[in-house]
Amino acid sequence: MLEVRRHGAMVTLAGEVDLSTSGLLRAELALACSSGDGDVVVDFTALTFIGSSGLHVLIETASSLGQRRLVLLGGGWGAYVVNLLDLTLKFPNIVVDR
Repeated sequence: MLEVRRHGAMVTLAGEVDLSTSGLLRAELALACSSGDGDVVVDFTALTFIGSSGLHVLIETASSLGQRRLVLLGGGWGAYVVNLLDLTLKFPNIVVDR
């Protein structure tokens, strides 16, 4: 189960992002991206799991942002996986901020 709250360009996640919930994440991030021209921020603090489909959504989002940044807050499981896969090196506009 995934709970998503969005306020402008900030998206807060609680629960799990997997194949069944990645569409919700994609939709909310698309709205966040269209809400301005600054950073898009995703709060991972209450995220307990992110699977490959969720990571794919993050990569798609970062790729669509151009020079804008996708800032991932809160550390935890999500940040661990992003760092493990070196996504911040492959996609310089993905930033993990603990």
